[in-house]
Amino acid sequence: MKNLWFIRHAESEANTGLPTSDPASIALTSRGLEQANSVSELIDMKPDLVVMSSYIRTQQTAVPFLKKHPNVKTEIWPIHEFDFLSPKQCMNTTVEQRKPWVKTFWDKCDTGYTHGEDSESFGDFKSRVLASIKRLEKTSEENIIVFAHGHVIRAIWQYFITNNTYIDKACMEYFRDNMSRLPVPNTSIFKASFDGEIWKVIDPIFNLTLI
Repeated sequence: MKNLWFIRHAESEANTGLPTSDPASIALTSRGLEQANSVSELIDMKPDLVVMSSYIRTQQTAVPFLKKHPNVKTEIWPIHEFDFLSPKQCMNTTVEQRKPWVKTFWDKCDTGYTHGEDSESFGDFKSRVLASIKRLEKTSEENIIVFAHGHVIRAIWQYFITNNTYIDKACMEYFRDNMSRLPVPNTSIFKASFDGEIWKVIDPIFNLTLI
């Protein structure tokens, strides 16, 4: 039996509405660093493996916990956030300024559509999330903590709910109309287990924002 904790990163500069440029380099705020410390104290699992994305905000969130478990195996997987808007077009823009582009993207509901240079289609996003789920199923480690992002956690949960690996318009519509509206606050934890065949949600996402 595998036991997994999926944890969304703590509050980032983008979460507060600050202008950002490179999605990978968006850092935690001072409040986010405090949240990372708080959530590390609440994790009572001693993991065999800690997985993070390549984005700095997940790694910063993991730092306090990894200080408590310096010898745990850590890996960087392609579970970075779904950047469906072009970073170059969005450089130094705020969340509010990007809202019209976001609406256009989801209104199209085209799994192959990309907003611009260096952006990702929904189909590519779902493909790498599904590949990561299959990788988790095959790992030898039994107790795993994954520091990830809001849309990644939503996509994982969609698979657990539907058990559907098809990436078509219906899949994208389901994500847009159901999963994308699911609150995943900073430092929320989503627990699941895998018995070799079936994924089971142990605890729903809940808010651990204590600061």
